[in-house]
Amino acid sequence: MSLSRTKQRRTPFLSPVRWVLLVASFLLFVAVCLAIYVRNADSAYRNASHAAMATAKREAGLTSIDEVDKHVWEEIVWVVHGKDQAGVSWFVWERESGGVVKEQASAGVGRKEIENRFETGHPGKPIVRLLPGWFANQPAWELRYVDDAELEREAIDFYAFKDGALLGTYDLPGK
Repeated sequence: MSLSRTKQRRTPFLSPVRWVLLVASFLLFVAVCLAIYVRNADSAYRNASHAAMATAKREAGLTSIDEVDKHVWEEIVWVVHGKDQAGVSWFVWERESGGVVKEQASAGVGRKEIENRFETGHPGKPIVRLLPGWFANQPAWELRYVDDAELEREAIDFYAFKDGALLGTYDLPGK
């Protein structure tokens, strides 16, 4: 043995700093892959939404879009809510069958009025969602609510867009 030589320990290839970098790189890779997957999975919906906005601008003369909803019941209908050049608020229903129906927002019953009518007829029942749609071959509001909280049952009421009349009620099966 030579006393002049000291045994130096080699540092491991994967030091703690390299482990942290490796794990961080892997997590970044997974996050990017997940983002790409979600973007691709949602692309058909976004493309159809953009097409509905373009149709509403082209055929109904809307210059700004406030909201776009997809309603599926009897058929697929895209409902676009926006304003024209004069600032008048419109609803445009674009039916899957190709028809476009345009109604001035002030000519129909609004969200708040539908909520008030529902609260009067169903006190204490929470609203799950309220969106414009198409029912019984006419523009309508679809209001989904919890009918029986204990049984986890929900129901859907359809109200006419023009006058707010109740068009129909559907009870959804619970657990």
